[in-house]
Amino acid sequence: MNPTIWIILGIGIYAIFIIAHGFGSFKSTSKDSESFFMAGRGINPFVLLCTTAISVFSALAFYGVPASIYRDGIGFFSNTGGMIAGLMFAAIGYRLWLLGKEYGFSTPVDFLRSRYYSESYGVLIAIVLILFIVPYVAMQLVAIGDATEITTKGMVPYIVAVAIGTIVVSLHIIGGGMKSVAWMDTFHFILGAGTLIVLCVYLVTTYFPDGGLAEAVAKINADPSLAPILSHPGPRGIYDWKGTLNNALAGAVATVVWPHIFMRTFIAANKDNFKMMSWAMPLSYVFVYGFIVILGALIIPAVVSSSDISQYGMDNVVSIVSTQYASPFISFISLLCLFAFGVSTADSMLLSASAIGSRDLYVRHKYELRNKAIDPKKVVTFGRILLLILMILTLVVVAVKPAVITDYAYKLSSPFFAQILPATLGGLFWKKGTKEGAWAGTVSGLIITILFTFFIKSPLGFSPIIWALLINSSLYYGVSMVTKVPDEIVTKYITRIESIIYSGSEVSSSVDRTLTKLNSR
Repeated sequence: MNPTIWIILGIGIYAIFIIAHGFGSFKSTSKDSESFFMAGRGINPFVLLCTTAISVFSALAFYGVPASIYRDGIGFFSNTGGMIAGLMFAAIGYRLWLLGKEYGFSTPVDFLRSRYYSESYGVLIAIVLILFIVPYVAMQLVAIGDATEITTKGMVPYIVAVAIGTIVVSLHIIGGGMKSVAWMDTFHFILGAGTLIVLCVYLVTTYFPDGGLAEAVAKINADPSLAPILSHPGPRGIYDWKGTLNNALAGAVATVVWPHIFMRTFIAANKDNFKMMSWAMPLSYVFVYGFIVILGALIIPAVVSSSDISQYGMDNVVSIVSTQYASPFISFISLLCLFAFGVSTADSMLLSASAIGSRDLYVRHKYELRNKAIDPKKVVTFGRILLLILMILTLVVVAVKPAVITDYAYKLSSPFFAQILPATLGGLFWKKGTKEGAWAGTVSGLIITILFTFFIKSPLGFSPIIWALLINSSLYYGVSMVTKVPDEIVTKYITRIESIIYSGSEVSSSVDRTLTKLNSR
């Protein structure tokens, strides 16, 4: 049988496996939104590490980063400034987790709306996060569609592959919610890391059996058109110190406030999760990205011909090397690796958008603010319906395919997500942060990001994210200094949490307190 047929059959089996895994938790996650969106707040440290790490990596890591390194030089590796995300996750995430346990927060909107005592501010944040989740999810599907078409030699066209990916992701989340997502992410993290090792070892031993990576470096340096890949700046000369700063900031500062990562701070089982994340998260970056850089900076330039790149496009270099220069088995597991990275992020992002839309917009404004009761099962049902709507919107972006793979993340999503960073940090650590300051900072940051992304060239060669965060932070601080925050807000969200941290006591959740009262009657 044609090896491509075997690959297609393998993809089909893999897709069925993901869907079946999701629906295995359908009944248990249909009871209430806490089960569906938060996995009962009971994720253990190892699973939390895996689901967070692979959700940060996404298809951008396996598919986009090697292509960008090939195109822009090894300076693109600065996007691993996200390695500090582990430290940020531990410092910021622990406080958010305490707040989630104490007051029942489950989304970024929950916290920011309450901390800045403003329903309208919560609506603004909800709209922004949902809106810019769409292009990031689209990036995952574009990568899956391109790679599947190339790996199957056109037998599965791009649009068909995208449709299959959409169905698989949607049904997996609809079936099992966060519980299924977190456990599947753990499997995908192991699969993805293992595949990267196998692919790199296979290509090195096959094409450089005598000199290994040193032989690859010598071959690259001997070709004037390839040698700049190993320099800084690279072939296009864009990753000078400014480009490096822009890239590092996009990959690091906003990482912890990406909505799907933000929400993971609430699902941890206990504070030990955050101790582990402080050292394990950076190590996961070093380990995974080490092989990704070897692939993009050393193996692909030395192995792949320029004619193949001209034929298939530079964005597809990983698919080219794993399909045209490897055995069918290697091609298949490489495609699965891409699915692992892409599906893990797509389902996490869509689940966070569904949680924000259903809980922070629909339930909050139709029921909670009107003091009307709602069946918890209806919240889950609405969230599942919203997932389908979001996937349709994402497919529109995927069909148009208006950007290269990394632009979806670093131009269309990350800079906008980053605009909640000053308000998040200020709300967690600064007693003087006010509603007026949050409004002034966030709105100005969004306006600057929109202007410098779509209408005006960003000044002095710096990314819009840098200018937006500078203006956002300055106005947040300045306006907060001349306005006043209510004392009860400071007590509830900072003093109370600091007393828990410094006393070393464990916080009890609102759910725990409710159960205690019921049992005492």
